[in-house]
Amino acid sequence: MPDRRLFSARAGLWLIFFVNGALLSSWAPRVPEVKDALGLTDAALGLALLGIAGGSVPALLLTARVLRHVRDTHVCVISALGFGAALPLIPVTGDIAQLTAVLFVLGVTGGALGVAMNTAGFSRQAAAGRPVLSGLHGGYSLGVLAGVGGGTVATHLGASVSAHFMVTSALLVVLVLGAAPAPLRSAPGANRPRGNKEKRARRRLPVSVAVLAVSCLLVEGLVTAWSALLITRDLGADPSQGALALTLFGLAMFLSRACGDALLLRFTERGVITAAGVLLPVVILTGTMLHTPTAMGLSLVVLGVLIGPLFPVAISRASRVDPAHAASMAAKVSVAGYTAYLAGPPLIGLVAELVPLPLTFTLVVVSSALGLCATARNGRGSS
Repeated sequence: MPDRRLFSARAGLWLIFFVNGALLSSWAPRVPEVKDALGLTDAALGLALLGIAGGSVPALLLTARVLRHVRDTHVCVISALGFGAALPLIPVTGDIAQLTAVLFVLGVTGGALGVAMNTAGFSRQAAAGRPVLSGLHGGYSLGVLAGVGGGTVATHLGASVSAHFMVTSALLVVLVLGAAPAPLRSAPGANRPRGNKEKRARRRLPVSVAVLAVSCLLVEGLVTAWSALLITRDLGADPSQGALALTLFGLAMFLSRACGDALLLRFTERGVITAAGVLLPVVILTGTMLHTPTAMGLSLVVLGVLIGPLFPVAISRASRVDPAHAASMAAKVSVAGYTAYLAGPPLIGLVAELVPLPLTFTLVVVSSALGLCATARNGRGSS
């Protein structure tokens, strides 16, 4: 009976991960259309995207503190509902200020959800006594796949952005409401309020673990936010090809994360991280130099395979630093990673106004690869 409750809670949480992935990725394939409808330059779009970062960064930090007093599962459900409800507001914006404001709301709810679901995910892993984080992140990646896949279909059928987002929002909010009872009712190992003595005992997140989280999620955020525009505008493809490339990237992320727990039983964390750090530059340079939509699309698929298992590894490393406060460490590494995921793309947009987007894309991936190589040897997450 306890095993059944654990499975039920984990399945409900998996659906929360799925919803988080599906929501923001649903708008990624429609970015070029929203950008054109409002007449935005790359720099203006980058500034608008800063709304996501502006909302998410304080939400990430605040949620890490809130989770000391409130159950992670409650924060997951509330923030997921708010996240879903805000999506249809994007296409009704009339200028950059309104778009930025809506993206700010998405940033607040998405940031809170990111920290809460990863903290809850580690709690489930501790309760299960075996790796489950990579599988939960597989749910997130399958959500990304569903989001960009829906965007591909909607774009191909010529559906309006407004209609697409209304349907997506309704479906995902219903899914959250259906998934919520299991994790709320059965929350093994969930965070609980702690005394002052325990607060003083907490250790800081090591720089090496933060760099690992930032490196992998920066690449994921880059691809999610900018690859559709890169393929459609800079490589001359039509919007459906850009959406298809994102779909294939999401599929690669899902498969690599679904197999991530088994992969880490066969190979060391150091080996997996080192392989990604070495191969990422080769992959992106090949796609950039060939300079075709097909070559770049295939490069994105390989990028997804390489970086998929890395963020769950970062959470596991953080938990080993301070096992007595593992959930708190999971929240801290989520703050580091999701700050890069959400704040990185808008800053990249500002750089792309001065440097061609393909070159900017390459430089970000190569820089992240260097970060991975630098942290690969720190197997226990030490500074």
